[in-house]
Amino acid sequence: MPIKPKSNSEEQQPDSLSINPNDNICEKCTPLQSLESSAKKLDKIEKGLPPAKTVRKKPRSRLLQDVSNARPTQSLEFEEETTNGKVNHRYFYSFFDPYFIKRLIEKKSFSSFETFKLHLEALEIKRSCQIDKLISADALRAKIVPYNFQMQIALQVINEMNGNAILADEVGLGKTIEAGLIMKELLLRDEINSILIIAPKSLLTQWKTEMAEKFGEDFSVANNHRVNLRTNNRIICSHNLMARKFDELASRTWDLIVVDEAHTFRNTHSKGRGCLANLRRNHFLLLSATPLCNKLTDLYSIVDLIQPGIFDTERLFLSRFAEDAKSRVIKPESAYQLRQILREVMCRTRREQTGIPFTKRYVESRSLEADENERAFIDKATEYLQDIYKNNFKTIETLMLENPTRKISESQSKAILIFQAIALQQSFSSSPEASIESLQKRQRRFPSETQATNKLIEMAKQAESSKIKLLKQILNEIPNEQALIFCLRRITAQKLKETLDQKFGKAAVHLGNMTQNERDKVISAFKKGEIKYLIATDSAAEGLNLQNCSVMFNYDLHWNPMKIEQRIGRIHRYKQNRDVTVFNLSIKDTIDDYVLHILYQKIDLFTMTIGKMETVLAELKEGSQDIQKTIMDILLRSNSHLDVKKDLEKLAEDLSVSRKNQELSEKFTQGVID
Repeated sequence: MPIKPKSNSEEQQPDSLSINPNDNICEKCTPLQSLESSAKKLDKIEKGLPPAKTVRKKPRSRLLQDVSNARPTQSLEFEEETTNGKVNHRYFYSFFDPYFIKRLIEKKSFSSFETFKLHLEALEIKRSCQIDKLISADALRAKIVPYNFQMQIALQVINEMNGNAILADEVGLGKTIEAGLIMKELLLRDEINSILIIAPKSLLTQWKTEMAEKFGEDFSVANNHRVNLRTNNRIICSHNLMARKFDELASRTWDLIVVDEAHTFRNTHSKGRGCLANLRRNHFLLLSATPLCNKLTDLYSIVDLIQPGIFDTERLFLSRFAEDAKSRVIKPESAYQLRQILREVMCRTRREQTGIPFTKRYVESRSLEADENERAFIDKATEYLQDIYKNNFKTIETLMLENPTRKISESQSKAILIFQAIALQQSFSSSPEASIESLQKRQRRFPSETQATNKLIEMAKQAESSKIKLLKQILNEIPNEQALIFCLRRITAQKLKETLDQKFGKAAVHLGNMTQNERDKVISAFKKGEIKYLIATDSAAEGLNLQNCSVMFNYDLHWNPMKIEQRIGRIHRYKQNRDVTVFNLSIKDTIDDYVLHILYQKIDLFTMTIGKMETVLAELKEGSQDIQKTIMDILLRSNSHLDVKKDLEKLAEDLSVSRKNQELSEKFTQGVID
């Protein structure tokens, strides 16, 4: 018995069948009881039974307004035909239609009433297979305690979206955690084995660290040669490498692919987007706080990756939803329809929906002039680093002698020398003791540098750190506060401990070479107030909750903005009930001083929303995403302090543009989706 929609041109004998949207189990599906009731009623109609009541009424309009929900409802008429072709009854139905069942009927998507009943049975089966609890949350409790909204999203993606979704939470709400929970849940339930994570180059190490520390999964970061992309089941690679190594990655079907900063693939005609669309996978997660960057087609592209064809073609999508020629304004009458479709493939949480309170963050950057001996050492150490960069000490030749079979290209040589210069600069800016220790190690490995390193060691012995004087001044200003102090070298941490123990109160160190039991004891004592000052290297910057403390020092400034954010996140986090103060220390007219005052303060790094720096870095060109290397390159090729300042101002401008673009994308996304 075909069921045809008919116009409201004649008087009707309505049978008042309606489905109340308030009865929904969730926002996406009508309760089975209501559907079964509708099915029974339709079944009576199919058997030719008359309706319970026959009242003639005037035609109703096609579009009604559901006052209780302030949402549009559709009005449809159906006619019943008997086998001899005569129309016995006409029926009028009003129902809530957020998923455009009318359109499906008009397209003849439902061929018969039997098909409708099969859909009901399929829905019952689907519901019977749903999980109501994440076993991963219990398994990971010692490593991470997710927020409730993160666990709800993980359940929604697994139950309702079959592990294929766009995670579009606002910046800083933990999309990585949500993706990790989904991944771990599917792993524990033996649903997946092979996993590919695709992220901007600047975030590869962070993904590897978080997957290991929070989810107990060891991933390999892919480069051009060392990781077998055809057989390794835990791979992290950059956006660009995915496109370059597409043939290898596409030679298999991945159980799960996770793409961070997925809006990067918004251009439907780009090579990278084409490669991503053609990777075979069973489950697919796209992470982006801003799935819309400049125009509506950005949204079309990312949604079409998850569910191809949901919007038909790009041209039809624009004709349905775009108000202007540049597709930057959505048609007001189509906005609701677009959001309903997005709910099938997208999970998005706004900051105000989480109920997570954050206290204020205050930042003070203090600097002090170096004395004559320290200034002389700093200038001579910079010259030494520039000589290393120019390979004046034949460093590359020494490395090749250590491993004769190793071939080093020109670009690799430059990268090696910059990496070595960064490690040395961190020691030079940390303390004279750290400088001496690093120079002695350098001397043993590279004898050709002996003359230069001996001179520097003697100069370092005469220098006294200005930063330790600055630290003492500030601690005298806040004598009753506990403090977390970050530095880059273990020997500096030990020196600070000795100094503070003598005059300021009990101090302890938290270092990477300590056993886990030793570190646990230190943290426990600090939380109980038995230790006043905790001095830590960056081994303490991940995974610790130190809300008992509200004062933090960047004694040694890290050039990686992500590391700065991780440090601050130890004390400025959920359940911190006091405002937080961050002190940054530097010596005037040094590279650290310029990075702090020219670069970080210009982009307001220290007041950024948690997680925002990731998105800012991801917007930079790939060659600029490693901020540490970029800063060191500036220092090594500059001939004067003025040159260093100019180049850092240019880098700061690039970061500011990236941040502004990110903020505009956030506003556009909120205007369309929220």
